[in-house]
Amino acid sequence: MLKESIAIGMYTLNSELENAWKALFSLAALNNPSLRLPSTVLNTIDDEIISSDKIRLSHICGYPLVSQYAGQLEPLCAPYFDIEGVNGAEYFSYFMVKKTMPISSIVESKGCIAVVNTMNSNSGMNVFRHEIEIINKLGAIEEFFKELKISGSHSNSLQYLIDEKANIASIDAASYYYLQRHNPELNSQLRVIGRSVKTLSPPFVTHSNNPLCDSIDLMETLNNALLELPSKHQEILNIKRFADVSFSDYETLLEL
Repeated sequence: MLKESIAIGMYTLNSELENAWKALFSLAALNNPSLRLPSTVLNTIDDEIISSDKIRLSHICGYPLVSQYAGQLEPLCAPYFDIEGVNGAEYFSYFMVKKTMPISSIVESKGCIAVVNTMNSNSGMNVFRHEIEIINKLGAIEEFFKELKISGSHSNSLQYLIDEKANIASIDAASYYYLQRHNPELNSQLRVIGRSVKTLSPPFVTHSNNPLCDSIDLMETLNNALLELPSKHQEILNIKRFADVSFSDYETLLEL
């Protein structure tokens, strides 16, 4: 039977990231026992598990929060990544191709094969569609590209590009930072041809009908723990601080 847990699968792309997140929550629980953070931390973004009332806190993409999980989950706080071009609890996506691919813009990718991590991903699909349909007015994304493949993760999407199973992808900038830090060779294999609009970064959420805590409590506890983490974990997470967020903040994703 599932125990009360925290689900951290959003940015646990390798074992060092998983360990750094676990260290953060362990320290947060130690520093603020009144928060009653569960001691069990799961590396998952499985819909069924996140929907379980045993998951007191989880890290999810903002788009499914306001679509799939509307009325079920509430955001508490979101990370402010230490990434160039980011100011606050926000992020963006890189439009990426293999280095040898002879295109230099979204407009030139017409008729290519695109790959997305999931269809309900903000960074992989929602901002990608916005760039094509709204910013550049190039028509429906499904018609603009020859084919739209689904890889299951940003890491898999990058591999699709390298293996020439697809020509272009929209990759979460935070995920790419983590992936290329672990595998610098990606920078010599791939190329950025554009950036998406900036949107709110993926939030930590709790169940609306049984919230774990107040958003300010969690934000302050995580920020204090972040400052006290060993430097190696701070460097791995690459987060300046956490900011409190609300459901209405994320509703703007539905307007893209």
